Amino acid sequence: MSASFDVAIVGAGIVGLAHALAAARDGRRVIVVDRDAQANGASIRNFGFVTVTGQEQGDVWRRARRSREVWLALAGPADIAIEQRGLTMIAQRPEARAVCDAFLATDMAEDCAWLDRSAAEALLGDIQPAQLEGVLSSAIDIRVESRTAIPKLASWLAEAHNVTFERGVAVRQVEQGQLETS
Repeated sequence: MSASFDVAIVGAGIVGLAHALAAARDGRRVIVVDRDAQANGASIRNFGFVTVTGQEQGDVWRRARRSREVWLALAGPADIAIEQRGLTMIAQRPEARAVCDAFLATDMAEDCAWLDRSAAEALLGDIQPAQLEGVLSSAIDIRVESRTAIPKLASWLAEAHNVTFERGVAVRQVEQGQLETS
């Protein structure tokens, strides 16, 4: 295949798809080349967690929030199910409670709350740890199912943004303005 694109992306995992989305939204003609027939590797091993709670303060936390916003905006149009909303972290000891209290005093605790022992027991149901101070509850974290979300996102990029995908194609060499593939 000999074709011309504005942007060539090597790898159709979540990072490659995110770059494809950004380039396509910027009006670029995009091709994504991947040696595998389907997504695997780190994009699958992260289990689809979009975790904001507990991320490092500053740029990392802002990026995590932005990633969540992007996933929520794409979920409907790309027919991607949000499988889980929220996060519950069990604090079993007073020291863990102190860490949670310190976290809750920061700006990063937006959409988070502390649930005392009785509220935590009600929330946890059959899960009853031997010790329980309470739980840190976060409403902001989400999870998608990676194995279905990534292919749906790729299909949506192809349909809605005319991104071209070449799968089962290895990139042998990259030169300025040119990819040599298998």
